[in-house]
Amino acid sequence: MHFGIGLLAVLTALLAGAVIGRLFGLSVGQGLYLTALALAVMGCLIGRYSPRRENRQ
Repeated sequence: MHFGIGLLAVLTALLAGAVIGRLFGLSVGQGLYLTALALAVMGCLIGRYSPRRENRQ
């Protein structure tokens, strides 16, 4: 269930980025590319700076 919600959120963000790119005069492909790049950078930063849980038994 969570996978589907996350996939829908990413798809929505990509489409919104394409529309915003069109508003700034970019092509749809450029808007999609910049949005995907921004999502990847945010994911990398979140993964790098989030606290890690250790498996303690």
